[in-house]
Amino acid sequence: MRTLLLMVRKDLLRKARSPLGLLVVLAFPIMFSSIIALAFGGGEAPRVHLLVENLDDNFFGNALISALASDEMARHFDVEIVGDEGLSRIEKGEGSALLRIPDLFTENLIEGRPSTLELVRNPAQGIMPEIAEQLAGVLVEILDSGSRVLREPLGTLAPFIREDAAEMSLEAFTGISGSIFESVKGAGDYVYPPVIRLSSVTLGEEKVEGEKEEEAESDAGVGFFRIFLFVFPGIAVYALFLVGDLAMRDILVEGEAGTLRRQIQGPLTSGMVVRAKAAFSASVALISLVILTAFAWIAGPASIDVAGYLLLSLALILAIVGSASFIYGAAGRQQRGAVIASIVYLLLAFAGGSFIQIDAMPGIIRLVAPISPFYWGTEGYRSLLEGGAGLADILPSIVVLAAMGVVFLLLGGALLNRSMLRRGGQ
Repeated sequence: MRTLLLMVRKDLLRKARSPLGLLVVLAFPIMFSSIIALAFGGGEAPRVHLLVENLDDNFFGNALISALASDEMARHFDVEIVGDEGLSRIEKGEGSALLRIPDLFTENLIEGRPSTLELVRNPAQGIMPEIAEQLAGVLVEILDSGSRVLREPLGTLAPFIREDAAEMSLEAFTGISGSIFESVKGAGDYVYPPVIRLSSVTLGEEKVEGEKEEEAESDAGVGFFRIFLFVFPGIAVYALFLVGDLAMRDILVEGEAGTLRRQIQGPLTSGMVVRAKAAFSASVALISLVILTAFAWIAGPASIDVAGYLLLSLALILAIVGSASFIYGAAGRQQRGAVIASIVYLLLAFAGGSFIQIDAMPGIIRLVAPISPFYWGTEGYRSLLEGGAGLADILPSIVVLAAMGVVFLLLGGALLNRSMLRRGGQ
């Protein structure tokens, strides 16, 4: 044991004399997560500047304008009613998109004739016109579906919306209302009861005006930390695998440089050298994990399950060391192993949700994600940092990571030992 500790100490001191590679790898998850958090959570999200030209000036055209000008829409869209100068303003870059409500839009909708909402996009504003197009698509779906469901009552309403229309009588109003009720009732199997409901609850007492203003001012900071903590676990797990890879690579670097042969020809056995490199890789990964934990603690929740965090971390380190030893043991050569490791880790990180949330992945990726250790590490840490998760919740991640680590470490140790014996060891 004393010899093993001395060998690990020697490697750690050597790594401390040239820490640049390690520091670059550790800086990556911090910088990447911070950039993403600043881009999406550091302040108020930009709103889409939507110009609307209403050529209809009738019931449904004006109703559409009212819907676009509602308080809910104002949270995401800056809607401006314009005249025929709308197109020239888009050409000058003064809006994200121009929505044109055509002439006779209301009559065409009521009488079931084809009608087209025209959207002119400003290509200079990147994603904003895309958002405007999504909104226009939703409006088209709603209006088209409503026109089909309410075909009969809309036909009855047609005589009362023209410019020369007579005043609607109580009897006509009652008849149209009944017709609308029957049409909606016929579609009841598809519309009611709603599949999804929204229940909004505010915890605590009602805030006074001053408290609301103070909360609004802190939203940017809260948004930054929330997004940072969502992105950080996956990127940090990826970085830790790279750290373990750099440390375990040393065994093949020394083998090709000839220093490994001199160690084995001395009082050391090949098995002892493999165990020392595995312990060195685990030590570097542990130190790196402590550094990354400090940054997560600054942005993290007030408290997390400490036992769960420690066990998950130990299981992850075991998986890191096992994976690196297996890759380099199978590769046999340092350069070949480095290329294989970079490809394998990148594929497993993408499949495991380190870079992109697993729910946003295609079905086939979600199906194979559990074979990636990155998946279990990312999900475990993310559950803890989001708050509320305990040891029981992340126990599957701990068990799977530990099992992967043990299997890969045994296989990798045997392959590395055989490789060293081929190079002239004992």
